[in-house]
Amino acid sequence: MDAPIHASAPNLEDLQTIIRDYLHEERFEKVRTLLDTMHPAEIAALMTGLGSTERHYVFDMTSEEVQHDVLIELEEPDQERLLDRLEDERIIEILHNLESDDATDVVALLDEPTRERVLQASEQKDREELEELLAYEEDTAGGLMALEVVTVFENKTVHDGIEMVRTAKEHGHEDIHYIYVIDRNKTLKGRIAIIDLMLAPRSQSVLEILDDEMIVIQRDTDQEEVAQIFSRYDLIAAPVVDEDYCLIGRITIDDIVDVMAEEAEEDIAKMAGTGEETVSERNLLITIRARLPWLILALFGEMGGAFVLSQFEESLTTLIVIAFFIPTIIALAGNVGIQCSTIVVRGLATGDIHSNRMFRRVGREVVVASVNGLILSILLMLVVYLWKGDWVIGIAISLSLISVVIVSALVGSLTPFLLKKMNQDPALAAGPFITMTNDVVGLTIYLLITSSMLS
Repeated sequence: MDAPIHASAPNLEDLQTIIRDYLHEERFEKVRTLLDTMHPAEIAALMTGLGSTERHYVFDMTSEEVQHDVLIELEEPDQERLLDRLEDERIIEILHNLESDDATDVVALLDEPTRERVLQASEQKDREELEELLAYEEDTAGGLMALEVVTVFENKTVHDGIEMVRTAKEHGHEDIHYIYVIDRNKTLKGRIAIIDLMLAPRSQSVLEILDDEMIVIQRDTDQEEVAQIFSRYDLIAAPVVDEDYCLIGRITIDDIVDVMAEEAEEDIAKMAGTGEETVSERNLLITIRARLPWLILALFGEMGGAFVLSQFEESLTTLIVIAFFIPTIIALAGNVGIQCSTIVVRGLATGDIHSNRMFRRVGREVVVASVNGLILSILLMLVVYLWKGDWVIGIAISLSLISVVIVSALVGSLTPFLLKKMNQDPALAAGPFITMTNDVVGLTIYLLITSSMLS
């Protein structure tokens, strides 16, 4: 039977309208029927655009067999709100149906008393797995991994390996890409792709077909570095080991996709000065608290610009033409600084740029900015001359522009490297910080050059 075609299915906003109408009319069976046709990710997306009460109704009417998948797809603030209203018994059922890494993420969202009650009431195996994973830092390979790993001892045959895969699948293990070969001490010897396992003779030793040159990840590796490893080597899964090379878990590509999205959102938020505020955050106090510190920093930074202007009050009074071009100079300097910092931050995040090549990268950005600045300066000089009919004014303003652009490129490209060396997130280099620096330094350079040449 052919799969259903969804080409004419209503879009998300239409679905939300339909759900609201059904709920308002108390046509709950219609809601359940509609939800039964939807993927958990679609239900989560649908819930995000609904009000608090409507979201709870939709979650309650979703089949219990997929509620755990829906919960995982939601943003953290929405997950927390749902968990707050669920009974401990239902939370335990949801955790039991999740893989260990996802279950750990859910438990981490619970308040301390609820977490203790849930852990104590869970089955011993589930409790031990959760406590083991909760001990790792959230943004490391250990905090990212799942404990569901299919293994076979090195003295076994292909037949034994196939049986291990079959047993794991019966126990609900998903996304089985490899079976890992270990010794009696759980030391990792290699891996076997499932397709290779299926095609090999059943009586053959697993040692004869294993791959011992695989990429292995240490449990303390930062999640950003793990994402870079997956991207660099085109991995779909990787084993996680401890200091003794003992196999303790695995990371799959779906986890890495989430990490990449998380890191990108985090960098964008920091560059915009919104902290770790999420799109789905509905608490106004949290939103205000996330944005206000950056705005305060920008306020005091711009006060520095006002101080600089006050030092050139006489020049600005006698040479009013200088003031006309302050917005132009500052805006171009800010754009250049943000361009350079964005390139460097992105390169550091993806691993395409390394700190040991800092001076080469900074030099390249300065050269690019210098060429662009020269072209812009010539254009600006022509505009000033056609407007004011004075080459001296045009040359002074143009010379200021190229100087400010070069300094902005230097600040924008160098600051992320310096923050990286200080173990700070390079994304902090952008947004208010770069803008503030360029405004104060750029304004000072501009007024010094123009007032000196034109006075």
